[in-house]
Amino acid sequence: MFDLDRTIAELHEEAARRTGLRNFGPETYREPLAMLARHLGDEGYSEIGRDVFREDLILVLVGRLIREDAWARNPAYSQRTIDRPLVICGVPRTGTTALHKLLSVDPQFQGLDNWITSWPVPRPPRAEWPQVQGFRDAQARLERLFEQIPELRISHEMVADEVDECLQVLRLDFVSYFFPATYDVPDYFSWFQEQDETFAYRRLADTLRLVGLRDDRKWLLKNPGHLGQIDALLTAFPDARVIVTHRDPVKALPSLCSVLAGGRKLVFADPDLRQMGPREVDYWGRAKQAADDARTRFDASQFLDVDHRDFHRDPMGIVRQIYDQFELELDQAVATAMEQWLAANPAGKHGEHRYTLSDYGLDEARIRDALGKG
Repeated sequence: MFDLDRTIAELHEEAARRTGLRNFGPETYREPLAMLARHLGDEGYSEIGRDVFREDLILVLVGRLIREDAWARNPAYSQRTIDRPLVICGVPRTGTTALHKLLSVDPQFQGLDNWITSWPVPRPPRAEWPQVQGFRDAQARLERLFEQIPELRISHEMVADEVDECLQVLRLDFVSYFFPATYDVPDYFSWFQEQDETFAYRRLADTLRLVGLRDDRKWLLKNPGHLGQIDALLTAFPDARVIVTHRDPVKALPSLCSVLAGGRKLVFADPDLRQMGPREVDYWGRAKQAADDARTRFDASQFLDVDHRDFHRDPMGIVRQIYDQFELELDQAVATAMEQWLAANPAGKHGEHRYTLSDYGLDEARIRDALGKG
């Protein structure tokens, strides 16, 4: 018989064993953790699915332990300022990742490196990363992930030493769309949609102060989910400069479902992929509406809209538009490096990403009703 209390205790014990630490931080995470851990007792997992879910929960607890310890060891982080971060958001599959990685070529920016989102510490010199346990763990974890879901490299490649999403830090507080997007957790999803995420965003800001403790460069951030949390984002980062990406949602939404489907097929023995589409349409439709409403309350000059078609047609033109809008300097050597990155990373580098509306229970009318033209 499944024992929830015992399961939660075992999750904490395993995280503590891996780190040698015991301070998990504020108790606010325990309620959502319990909602998620309860589903470890569900039926329907694949041969490795339950272990994958369990490992995700442990990984988040490990990140909490590392961060609390690093905050305690480095109190000077609280005195750091985050000045005018550049933030990319938008409905997923609208070009956020490509734009993020292109801009990260510019050395005037620092970002959240993939490995450090799960092992938040003051960022050491890059030459030392191979000696850091969190970096080695991230490399091994991504290697296993791409072995398990090879198609993910086509749709959403991740690299341990490249920039990644704020989502990975925000989930450390267990208030994150990551969980319902990946697992069947309906009670958690209902709870999550009623939450104010400002607390998690303030802790994201403190995490950036910690990671960038010895780095004075400007912050470059990206997370599609910021779209529905503009108020929380600008509470934590009042002078943020926000890039909002756009794409025809009839193309973006099935593409998103295709990415998520790889994880579902890994975790569940017989996943019903047709349930994914309506949920994603409803969630991102609400996020887009929340963003539209929130933007009326802030200075319009803090925002810049980027169309996916324009970015693919003239990526460097979009880069220059961003730099002009937000008064950033684009060095010619950096522009050349960006052009080289674009040449080395063409669309479809790892293969063609195929998907259809019907695969995920989608139809154009429902998408248009929720998201319009994007």
